[in-house]
Amino acid sequence: MLFVPPRYGKSELASINFPGWYLGRHPEKEIITSSYSAELAQDFGYKTRNLVNSTEYQQLFNTRLREDSQSKAKWLTQEGGGYTAVGVGGAITGRGANILLIDDPIKNREEAESTTIREKIWSWYTSTAYTRLEKDASVILIMTRWHMDDLAGRLLEAERNGGEKWEVVKFPAIALQDEKYRKAGEPLWSDKYNFVALANIKKTIGTYDWSALFQQEPVLSETQEFKPKFYQYRTFEQVRGKDTTNYLTIDTAISQRDSADNTGYCLNFIDRENKWNIKAWKVKESPTDLIENLFSLQQEYRLAQIGIEETIYLQVIKPFLDAEMRKRNRYLRITPLKHNQTQKETRIRALIPRYESYSVFHIKGHCEDLEEEQTNFPKGVHDDVLDAEAYQIQIAKPIQVNKPNVYTGTINL
Repeated sequence: MLFVPPRYGKSELASINFPGWYLGRHPEKEIITSSYSAELAQDFGYKTRNLVNSTEYQQLFNTRLREDSQSKAKWLTQEGGGYTAVGVGGAITGRGANILLIDDPIKNREEAESTTIREKIWSWYTSTAYTRLEKDASVILIMTRWHMDDLAGRLLEAERNGGEKWEVVKFPAIALQDEKYRKAGEPLWSDKYNFVALANIKKTIGTYDWSALFQQEPVLSETQEFKPKFYQYRTFEQVRGKDTTNYLTIDTAISQRDSADNTGYCLNFIDRENKWNIKAWKVKESPTDLIENLFSLQQEYRLAQIGIEETIYLQVIKPFLDAEMRKRNRYLRITPLKHNQTQKETRIRALIPRYESYSVFHIKGHCEDLEEEQTNFPKGVHDDVLDAEAYQIQIAKPIQVNKPNVYTGTINL
C-alpha cells in the first residue's frame, strides 16, 4: 500500500511508469490497472502504451506490442503478456493479473462518506478483482486516504484479524515523526509545497480533510470525539477587547535526558461570561527557552496563574526558575499540575462537555495544532497541546461578577 497526498505525482510514477518498467522486465506477465472511473484507468493505459511504444523505451527494453491489440483500455505484448484498464466496479473478463494495481478507488469526500459506495468497492475487490490474481501475484493499492473504512482500512483491519500481510508505505505531507530522510515537522516535497503553502492548504480545507488527505490519518467522523460542530471562533482582537482573567498551562516533555520534544502551551482568556477563549500551540525548546517564555508570556498577558506538570516542574525547572526569579526580581505564580490521578485520555475527555455546551472559543489562526490533535484523539501520534488544554481544568477559575448591593432589611420611617 502506498499512501501519498494529492498532487504529488504518485499516479505518474506508480500507474504509468511502473507498469511500463515491469512489462519491460517481464513482457510475458499481465497487469490490471483500476481507478475510480474507467475513463481515468484507460487514460493510464493510454499513457503507458505510448511509453512502451516510445523510441526511448525501446532503446532500453525488448518488449514490443502486438500490432492487432493496442487499444488504450487493453493491449498485448508479443510475448503474450498485456495490460488491462478497468474502472472500480467494472467487469474483468478473459485476463488474469500478475500485478493488480488499484490507484485511487475513491473519487471524492462524498463517495468516501457513502457506506453504499464503500461496500460496493469492497465487494468488487473481493468478488471480481481479487479472483483474477495469478499464482504469486502482487496487489498494489495506491491512494489518498479519505476514510478509516475505505478499501485500505478494510484490508488493514483484515490483516489484524489474521488476513494477508501488507507492506505499507505512507508519506504524510508533514512528517509526524523522525523518518529516514527527514525530521518530524518537515515537508514531504518542499520545492513543490513548502511549509507556508501547506499551512495555507490546511487553513483552507480544515483539519478534518487535512488529516485524511495530506497526513494520511483519516478520522471516522461518526466516532470523532471533538466534533467540528463544537468549534466557535473569535479573533484575537475581539478577545483582547474583553475583560478577562488569563491562565497558562504547559505540557512539557522536557527531561534531563531529552530537551527537544514538543512542549504544548495553552493560553486561556476567561471572559465575564465565563467563556474560555483559547490560544494553543506547540514548540520544541530547551528548559532555558521555556523559562524565558514564561517571563515573556507573563509580561504580555498578565497571567493570573501558570500551571506546569508537577514532576517535570519539580525535578527539572523549579531550581533554575527560582534562581532566575530572584535574579530578575520578578516572581511568577506557578501551580504544579497533577497528572497521575487520572489517565491522560480521561483528563482530556473532561474537556468535551465544555465544547458540547459551546463554552469554548478558539482564537482564529492560533489553534491549528490543538485542532489537529483533537481531530485525531485518541489515536493521534501527539497530544501535547490537547493535554495542555486539559490541564486548564485544574487551575482556570471563572470570573466572579460582583452583584449590586441590595438592602433587604426594614426601613424605619
